[in-house]
Amino acid sequence: MIKMSQVYQKLQKIVSKNFVSNDLYVRHAYSRNVNPVLQGVPDIVIRPKDAEEISEILKIANQENIPIIPRGGGCCEWGGSIPDGDTGILLDMKRMSNIINLDQDNLIVTAESGISWGALNNYLSQFGLYTGCLGPGSGLTASIGGGISHHSVGAGGCAKYGACTNQLVSLEVVLPTGDIIETGSQANQFSKFPFNRFGNGPDLAGLFCGDNGIYGVKTKVSLRVFPRPPFAEYKTFLLPRKDAQAASQIMIEIRRKGIDVFDTIYMPQVIIATSGPLGTFPMWDILKKKRGILFYTIEANSEVELEQKVKQLDEIFLNNKSEELGPELSDGNFAKWQYENPWHLYHNLWGMVPASEPFTAECFTPINTLPELILDTQAWENEHKEDMNQITKITGNLLILSGAGPIAMVDGNNVEYTVGFNTSDSYYNGKKHKIIDKLNLKLWKSLLIRMFKHGVQYYMFGTLPSSLMVEIGGYSLEYYNLLKSIKKILDPNCILSRGKFNLKGD
Repeated sequence: MIKMSQVYQKLQKIVSKNFVSNDLYVRHAYSRNVNPVLQGVPDIVIRPKDAEEISEILKIANQENIPIIPRGGGCCEWGGSIPDGDTGILLDMKRMSNIINLDQDNLIVTAESGISWGALNNYLSQFGLYTGCLGPGSGLTASIGGGISHHSVGAGGCAKYGACTNQLVSLEVVLPTGDIIETGSQANQFSKFPFNRFGNGPDLAGLFCGDNGIYGVKTKVSLRVFPRPPFAEYKTFLLPRKDAQAASQIMIEIRRKGIDVFDTIYMPQVIIATSGPLGTFPMWDILKKKRGILFYTIEANSEVELEQKVKQLDEIFLNNKSEELGPELSDGNFAKWQYENPWHLYHNLWGMVPASEPFTAECFTPINTLPELILDTQAWENEHKEDMNQITKITGNLLILSGAGPIAMVDGNNVEYTVGFNTSDSYYNGKKHKIIDKLNLKLWKSLLIRMFKHGVQYYMFGTLPSSLMVEIGGYSLEYYNLLKSIKKILDPNCILSRGKFNLKGD
């Protein structure tokens, strides 16, 4: 078998010595993403500049049967952009961050897949445009290629535009074998520019949407873009005592009435009650009633349109016994801050408790199932108090808690349910406590499986949830066999994102 030093020399010829490394410190810098327990150290890290270089890298990987792990912004939570074990070549896409073209007539932007949602929208803002869905909650640094790989939502615009894949027009993809294809209108080699996703036969672009990187490396992405309306309004409401039921009912009524909202986001009572004493969200110190809040943001092309929408929405909120907060952030109007500062609102548990770690289980679920899921999350915490108390005994952290939110309405009658728990890191008081990592991983898997069995739909899978879904029989045998068959055709040596969905090339 060829030595990794020889592989390194081959790769160096493709990208030059400036863009490839086998240095131990560099490799460890790429061995983690957001979650605090999963780790995989690559053998080599490489930064290609285009599809042709990626094609050559993949051909070498096939020759030597070496796994390839694509990595965009590295913001994923479940091992999606790190190796499954200490092995492989990590493909860092950040060097591919150029905007290729903005077609202002057809409102389509084409960019390399390593550019972040933040950088892309900053560019588009110069022309009064945006991408609609602004990508995931980590969109300031998350790449657009990763967003397409995950059906990402979370940064803003989810209720109006849905997941970012809804705006996809075409993709350039390097297949695991090294072949390069284009989809959508660009499948026709006579097409001069991207203009439509559907046509020219099957929608092969859909194969790479939400694939979590198992079917190909996305190198070029074309998205529809939208003029940003000149008028906007944002209001925040304090919900009645049964906040989950009220939030669910309000969102259902918004959809039934067909009101075009940009965002509707629910922040449960646990956030409001916990954030004040900890100083996380000081604007809610003024609230005597520590209940959940629900806010909306809307956009319009005229003041008349804006007023009509506000009137309709306010009526729904007030009829459901919600109390409108004042217009400014100091009044508790979180909606104002969220609309003016997209990407700053993410998982409720992140940063809530100093020196703590969050473990999350993000998924889509119908709006009407939300109260049931929140109640069951509370039941899950009560059932796992013994494990949580073991961690508390070591670290003294009394705020090991589970919760949900912010819960954003997405396309259709669905919400993004961001459920998770906050816990302690295993490194405490100058010592590594391996038992904490073991307990946290046990709790995390348990919560993921608990949500799976409610029938929710995970979208950002990574290695851990995708494997769990297979292991607990979440997929029918026929579905999983089809998934494996497509993988085998596109990636006969299973070199790309090896380990996800339990696909290991065995």
